[in-house]
Amino acid sequence: MVVDGPRGPAETVVYPGITLTRPRHGHVVDELWLPVGEAAPTVADDEALIAAMRDAWRWSASAA
Repeated sequence: MVVDGPRGPAETVVYPGITLTRPRHGHVVDELWLPVGEAAPTVADDEALIAAMRDAWRWSASAA
């Protein structure tokens, strides 16, 4: 991921994955770890994230 530096050029941030967390009443009830590609997220990584986020949004809407 490329982010703007606070007072300088853009910086590249590399991370091994993303954790989606589902809280309920201030407590974590579920976590899902989504790994990403070694150098950069792939199209498959993006699709997995989109699917997981869609499920999380559905869950949060039904839990509200």
